[in-house]
Amino acid sequence: MKNIFDTVADLLLTNDKYKAEDGKLLKAVVYSDVMAMNETLLTLLLSNKDVKETFFKDVQGTLVFDKQKFAWFMESKEFLPDSYTSYTNKIGLTHNGNFISQTNDVVLDFPYKDCVLEGGQDKDDQKRSEIFYNETIASDEISRMLAPKVFTNAKRYTAVGEKDLTGELDPDTIQVKEETGITFNDDDNLIIKGNNLIALASLLKRYEGKVKCIYIDPPYNTKNDSFNYNDSFNHSTWLTFMKNRLELARKLLREDGTIFVQCDDNEQAYLKVLMDSIFGRNNFQAEIVWVLEGASGYKSLVNNYVRGHESILFYSKSNYFNFNKIYLPYSEKQIKRFSKLDDSGRRYKPITKTRRLYLDEAKGVPLTDVWTDIASFQTIVNSPERTGFDTQKPEKLIERIIETLTTTHDLVLDFHLGSGTTAAVAHKMGRRYIGVEQMDYIQDITVERLKKVLEGEQGGISKAQNWHGGGSFVYCELKEDANTLITTIQNATEDTIESVKASIYADERIVPYLTKQELADADKDFENLTLEEKKQALIKLVDKNKLYVNASDMDDESYHVSDDDKKFTNSFYKGV
Repeated sequence: MKNIFDTVADLLLTNDKYKAEDGKLLKAVVYSDVMAMNETLLTLLLSNKDVKETFFKDVQGTLVFDKQKFAWFMESKEFLPDSYTSYTNKIGLTHNGNFISQTNDVVLDFPYKDCVLEGGQDKDDQKRSEIFYNETIASDEISRMLAPKVFTNAKRYTAVGEKDLTGELDPDTIQVKEETGITFNDDDNLIIKGNNLIALASLLKRYEGKVKCIYIDPPYNTKNDSFNYNDSFNHSTWLTFMKNRLELARKLLREDGTIFVQCDDNEQAYLKVLMDSIFGRNNFQAEIVWVLEGASGYKSLVNNYVRGHESILFYSKSNYFNFNKIYLPYSEKQIKRFSKLDDSGRRYKPITKTRRLYLDEAKGVPLTDVWTDIASFQTIVNSPERTGFDTQKPEKLIERIIETLTTTHDLVLDFHLGSGTTAAVAHKMGRRYIGVEQMDYIQDITVERLKKVLEGEQGGISKAQNWHGGGSFVYCELKEDANTLITTIQNATEDTIESVKASIYADERIVPYLTKQELADADKDFENLTLEEKKQALIKLVDKNKLYVNASDMDDESYHVSDDDKKFTNSFYKGV
């Protein structure tokens, strides 16, 4: 006999309006019609005796629809938890639900566009089923997920040295120090370990409207297994992943702020339209083509043109922003076209009568949107600047972006920090910066690189910026509530694993975020699994992304927030 969940689902799926192309139910479409008391929906629900008795009440001969009860029913985990999207399971350009063949206005639609995706970036996350939280149906879950979080393990790294008579730091005396129990200050640079969506939401509390320039080099969605992070999202999932983060990034920008997003041709066209919708088409400034100088597509043995460039999409938040124009030196061929300056010093005398070169052009060739003068690491294998990070970008590339759109002390943000190039360049250029990275290599690669910057390392742009060391940065992590539980699982024996499982299934901080299917999968043949398989099944249930501790719960003793963590977290949020 069918239960009420299956009965309602089967009934709704008889109407094509509520059914996606893959046969799943479009719950948000149903939800919208429930709120509007849509006549077609009510007629459909009344057509089934069980549904009618469950959701309609006879009041003096009149049937009254219990709208709130039906809404709660739809929000329950048991009712098709994977059917959260109101957008069709088809990607295309639409306006008001109609594809562009029917309209002149262009908006990018894709499955789960009306959802929030936490989006883990670890390669292990490729194996998990991502949960999409619909903005209407799951608003409570989204609010809790994006609430300000507790910070932990805060350290301030500083370079302390004596100055010689020239006023430069003596590299022989510089020491890197760590300080615990610290507070956060306005001038501090910041490196955060944690999910970047959740970190961005936490940063809003202190930095909304304060960031001058954002540069990110996100996953390209290439299914390239050589990357350390998960770079194999399907198309619509990648778009949702980017949309959620770019919307928060826009809020962090100053009114005269700008953003640069690097990508390749795999998603460039869709990313351009997505960013048009978030930042405004009028605020698109340029597509920078970075020529790689080497055959980047040779590994794939392509049958046509080998990709030789990457794109950097450049947007502003408004029409008001300052641009510091850059000039490149003339080539030998260009120099031969012009004679020396005339006596007035105001302009070059042209060799021919067809062209006159004015004073600003005496500085060199104005920089175009095609950058051919910055070599990629594909052709500089032994560069001392390299960290061993597969997708590392040259410091000179980031220097150019920061140089054109910021001045000293401006705030720069990179929430796909990777090996730390953006932070390293910003530090050497005297800009403040925030970097966010989720992967564990942040300790061994990113932080270690920045410590060397403090010490005055001479790689990358150091000589060009006359960099000799100094400054500081604060490192911290979003506090996870999963570490203790995961350790308990990993230390479990055959005698204790069942009790550990029971505690997880009873933990109200975990179970509300799990679907019925996830619990069933973990429970399936549990007793017949090996001990290691049991541990892995339980660890999968403990999704770290959902277990960051909210700052509002900081005084709850069950979260074990230390006094140092409270001190730092309070200083971060109350220093606004």
